[in-house]
This record gives sequence, structure tokens and C-alpha cells, in this order.
Amino acid sequence: MIDLFFTGILSSVVVLWLLGIRGVFIGRLTSLIKRNLRVTSVLLWSGFIAFAVLFVVYFDYFDEIHDIDEAVQAAVKNYLAGGNPYEEYVVPRFWGKYAPNVAWTMGPYNYLPLDLFTYVGLHEALGWMGSPLWFVIANLMLSGAAFAVLRTLLKADWIAYAPVAGIVMLFFSFDNASFTLLLMVLSMFAYTRLRWHPGALAILIMGLATMTKVFAGIPLVVLILFELQNSARARNWRQAVETVAASAICVGIALLLMLPFGVDAVLDAAVFFHASEELREGTSVGGTLLSEILHDSTYFTMVSAAVVFASLVVGMRLKSLNDRVLLATTAFLLVAIKSSLAPLLVVGLFLILRLKELADAQISTGLGTDEVSSRRGTPSSRKNRDIGNH
Repeated sequence: MIDLFFTGILSSVVVLWLLGIRGVFIGRLTSLIKRNLRVTSVLLWSGFIAFAVLFVVYFDYFDEIHDIDEAVQAAVKNYLAGGNPYEEYVVPRFWGKYAPNVAWTMGPYNYLPLDLFTYVGLHEALGWMGSPLWFVIANLMLSGAAFAVLRTLLKADWIAYAPVAGIVMLFFSFDNASFTLLLMVLSMFAYTRLRWHPGALAILIMGLATMTKVFAGIPLVVLILFELQNSARARNWRQAVETVAASAICVGIALLLMLPFGVDAVLDAAVFFHASEELREGTSVGGTLLSEILHDSTYFTMVSAAVVFASLVVGMRLKSLNDRVLLATTAFLLVAIKSSLAPLLVVGLFLILRLKELADAQISTGLGTDEVSSRRGTPSSRKNRDIGNH
């Protein structure tokens, strides 16, 4: 059965994205928020406080319906004991999602080595709190840093921004996507605010994000293609070389991180696992649109790859980096073998950045949205450019 919660969130993001492209929606939304800022803030803070209270009161229940904290804890302990969690079946995981009587199976660790190394370090620092509290606190710290950096990109008012950030932080506190989110935000910060080789630095940081969770590979590929296309259009071969070099460095770092565990073992456990029903035996699958339609078809993998590839090709006609990431990630989520809430952070992040980009385009002096999205910042203005201005 299609995961209605997952589909509902993804559909809402797509609707807001399409409405946002219509400039009148952004103007009306901005005006509405400004006119009702006090009421909006009260509602947001009320929602955050209510959720925070429920989170504390029903903490054990939230722990029960998640399995990532157990997976990370088991992998960390196995690594510290000298094991290889990418080969040894030491990680507990749900057979069925949120079933009344959850059945557990065992498998290898399904997240990449940079994720493992990060949580090993966080466990060494916070493990004295006990499980799962150390894991939750670690994720709140990572996501808190991510939202603090994101706020500098959005220039948002703290009074309305903080409760929204708090709700998202609590919602994903049992998910190790928080570190991936931080790296993605830092990548976009480097891309839009730094003057020294912003494209190459953004690729390197997004590459690190991909070394924690596979889904960050979508914005990484889009970013690389975006930089290559712009450098070819401008005949800026130095930028093209930097892009290729940064991409090569990412591959080199990934190999170095995987070597201690065996490259094949890591790829099977943490990359191919997310696209193979056979490798996912013993855990949940399905829930996305195409997976439910063609789940038992031999053409499922080919159709899925074709849909994602087509989204990348079509995206190359779009002038905004944010639009390209949204298109490619939405396509990926529609054909994914399993509905997972963590990748929704990608569409959420780039939706917010795109809406900010559109809002800035409206108040710019005589520049249309597409013109603002495609104009490349000069050295003097590059520090203040918005995402997509490449």
C-alpha cells in the first residue's frame, strides 16, 4: 500500500514549489505572513511546545517505532569492538514498519562510513547518557547547527523560524539524517556566500554528505552538472577543471573511507541495499508510487533509472539549481524502492531555498526571476548571491 504520510508530504512540497514559481503566490504569502506575524508566531510556538511535551512524555513510544537508533548503536559497538558492521549481521532492523508486533531481523550497517565514524565519535562523547538518549541529543545538536546556518541563508526572523526548526529537529531526532542535513546546508552556504572557489567547495562538502546517506548523491550530481554546464556556456575552463577535480577528490575520499571495511561490502550494505529488493530481504520495502505499481515487474529497476535520468536531463533546461534538485529528487522519491522520510529533507531544504530565491527576485530592481536565477555573481557581489545565481 502506498505510504500516505510520505506521499502527502511529498505532494505538499510539489504543490508549494509549483505555486511558488508563480510570482503572485510568493507575494501574497509574504504579505500574509507579515500582516499576521504575531498570530502566526503564536500558532507556531503553540504547535512546537505541544509537540515537545508529547515528545518528552511519549519518549519511549517514539523510541519503539524507530529502529535507526538501535542500528547505529549496534554498528558503533561492533566497530569499537574491532568488528566490521558492513559484513557482520549485527544490526537489528524492522521486518515490518510500525507493525503492532514488530518482528526484528539482523543485517549489516546500511549507512556509509562517514556516518559511522561520526556517530562513533559522538558516542564516545555522549554515550554515558545511555541509549537512545545520547543518539537523540547528538542529532539535536547536529540539526540545530544545520538550522542555525540555514537561518543565515534565509535571513529569517527567529520568532517564527525557531518553532518550525524545532518541530523538524524533534521529528528527525531518531534519524541519523541530521548530519547529512548539516553537510547539505553547509554546502549551499559555501556555494552562495563564499568568494574563494565556491563551486568546488560546495561539491566537496556535498560529496561528504553523500558519504553519510546515499540520497545526498542526487543534489551532488545536479550540482556537478550545473557547474559543468555553466562553465561550458561561459567557456570558463578553469571552473570546469575545478569541478572535475573536486568530483575526483570526492571519489578518492569515498574510497579511502570504504577501504578499511572492504569496498564491495560497503557498496552492497549501504548503497545497493537501497535499490535492491533482494538485498533488502528481511526489512520493509514499498510505499512509493512506482514501487507499488511495478513492484513485482522485472522492469522496475530499468523504469526507475530511466525516470531519474530523464529528470536530470530535463532539469538541465532549468536555470535555477534549486529547481533542478527539486525535480530530480522528486522523481527519485516517486520511484524509490521504499518510502523513507529522511530524503524528504532534501526536497524540504531546496524548496525553502527556492522560495527564498523567488522572493528575492520579486524585490530585486527590475530583474525577472529567471534572469536573477541565471545571472552569475561578480567577484564583488558573489558573497551575497542567492542559490541559482550561477
